[in-house]
Amino acid sequence: MGFGKLAEVTVIVPARMGSTRLPGKPLADVSGKPLIVRVLEGVGSPFGTQPVVATDNSEIARVVEKYGYAAILTGEAISGTHRVHQAWKALGSPGGRIVNLQGDEPCATPEWITALLSAADQGVTTLASPTEASGAKNPSSVKVVVDQRSRAIYFSRSPIPWGEGGFLVHTGAYCFTPESLKACVEAGETILSRREKLEQLAWIEKGVAITVATGNWSSLGVDTPEDLERARRYFGGD
Repeated sequence: MGFGKLAEVTVIVPARMGSTRLPGKPLADVSGKPLIVRVLEGVGSPFGTQPVVATDNSEIARVVEKYGYAAILTGEAISGTHRVHQAWKALGSPGGRIVNLQGDEPCATPEWITALLSAADQGVTTLASPTEASGAKNPSSVKVVVDQRSRAIYFSRSPIPWGEGGFLVHTGAYCFTPESLKACVEAGETILSRREKLEQLAWIEKGVAITVATGNWSSLGVDTPEDLERARRYFGGD
């Protein structure tokens, strides 16, 4: 299907079949629909721009297009951000802002995109939600600490405190300028990013500012079979 005229905001959803903890994750059934379709339906068409799925798998592309959405095939990529960059370049480098919405966030809404854009500066913007200590112990959830300007200091899979004894859990969405997207792709890996398996640590180490918009985003990131069961229960009333 054609991509049509893209607005100043380009929303790209990276999706790959080879998830280590949950193989075939984008096409996993979530109460009658594939996970990737739940993500696309949830975020809608913010600012009149339909999200585009970036994938290296033809079956994912076929299913996405079957449901009326756009997909673009990419090459091999070492991260979701690299895949987003490939797709954005293939689309002709449109728009002044590029949103990377991770393909395992079925509770994403248009408000996520609005929040990313409202907090956007010349670096990278992302989202995080407050949680209690019990919610910070899961290594599948990424925690973030911010400074007084709401800039990210560090991300970790371990419980790292923020504020008055609370924690901030990272939500899988980013907003880039063309310049900051290029800088993040060129950042490569660092010891910290490899150790934590978090690409955004390399960005910070290379001097890219990450602004964190804090709110109650009701994220339901699907990384494990247990997460998938929670998503199925959430959408069970469809």
